[in-house]
Amino acid sequence: MSDDAPSTTTPDSAPERPIGYWLKLVDRLIDESFDGVFHHSGLTRRHWQVLNTIRDGVSEETSVDGVLSPFTGAGGAGHGGASAVAAEIDDLVRRGWVARGADGALSVTVAGNHAYHDLLDAVSLSRERVAEGISREEYARTVATLERMARNLGWSG
Repeated sequence: MSDDAPSTTTPDSAPERPIGYWLKLVDRLIDESFDGVFHHSGLTRRHWQVLNTIRDGVSEETSVDGVLSPFTGAGGAGHGGASAVAAEIDDLVRRGWVARGADGALSVTVAGNHAYHDLLDAVSLSRERVAEGISREEYARTVATLERMARNLGWSG
C-alpha cells in the first residue's frame, strides 16, 4: 500500500490509514517530544543522536553521517560532500562536548560526558512515554516488522 493511497474503510466504517501515515506521524511526534526535552539547552534530537554515536566510538565525521543517514535522509555525505550532521558536530565542538583531534577524529570530552548524563534522565522518560502501554513483546515485534519492511525495500544495514 503506498503512502498516498486513499484510506480504506474497515467494516465498522472507521478509516484505515496506510503505514506511511503512521510512520511519518510517529517520527514527527518523537521529534517534537525530544525538542521539548532539549529545548532548554538549545539542542535537537539530531544533536543527541550525534553525541550518542560519537560516545559509541564512531570517530570519523563521514562514519557518524553514515550511521545517522536513516534519520537525516542523506546517503552518507550530504550535499556537495558536506556531512548531513556537520552543523550538529560543529555545535557540539563549540560547546566543548566533542573534540576534534589533529587527525580529525571525534571524541566526547569530559564536559560532553557530563552533559550526556545530565540529559539522559529526560531522554529516558521521553522514550518510556513512547512505549507506554506497549509490552516488551509488542515493541520487539513492531521493531522486527519495521526492520523486515526496510529489508524488503532494499535496506541492508
